[in-house]
Amino acid sequence: MRDRVYIEGDLYLSLETVAEIYRIEIVWLREAYDTGLLGSGVVSESVICIAAAKMDRVATIVRLHDVLGLDVETIEKFER
Repeated sequence: MRDRVYIEGDLYLSLETVAEIYRIEIVWLREAYDTGLLGSGVVSESVICIAAAKMDRVATIVRLHDVLGLDVETIEKFER
């Protein structure tokens, strides 16, 4: 499994790698991805990857979850 991939010069990281970086459950991160909170991703070798440029966004979403206790559904409502 590749944890990172370059597409047209842009770095993409697997959801597993991002979950490891932020020490969050992959299931929760996948839910956030499925709702569109992390933007569009790419599939590389059957692994979902998101742009490394989205890491600030991921950090914000993780803080909303960890500090304020918000679930993905609530965060999604605020984003709209």
